[in-house]
Amino acid sequence: ARDVYGDSQTYPFLYAGHYHKDAGRDNIDEEYRLVEAMRLYSEASRVASSYKYDTKDSMQLMKHMTTVASLLARDVLQVDNGEEKEPRNWRHRENGVAFVTWLIAFFDSLLYWEEREQSSFVE
Repeated sequence: ARDVYGDSQTYPFLYAGHYHKDAGRDNIDEEYRLVEAMRLYSEASRVASSYKYDTKDSMQLMKHMTTVASLLARDVLQVDNGEEKEPRNWRHRENGVAFVTWLIAFFDSLLYWEEREQSSFVE
């Protein structure tokens, strides 16, 4: 995405993030993929925060970032134990730490974007 699109497109990061999220979601041996998904989502929010968008594009990006936040809450931060969802217990502590680090970067970029656009996104 950096070379081909000049680091100006969020979609390659989002698509790759979805791929890794789905691949690592249910397989405890591949939980590192959840960290990679979060890194890619963070890169998407970083790219989004570095540009000024018109209202239509801004609304579309808000929709995508809101979807990502919902997917993270539903598919990564919680696991389905058959009856209900419960908080994820990371098998490897370093994966949990890395995930949260990228999660903070994700929201930091969204807050920066909100500040630049002078509109409310993160509630």
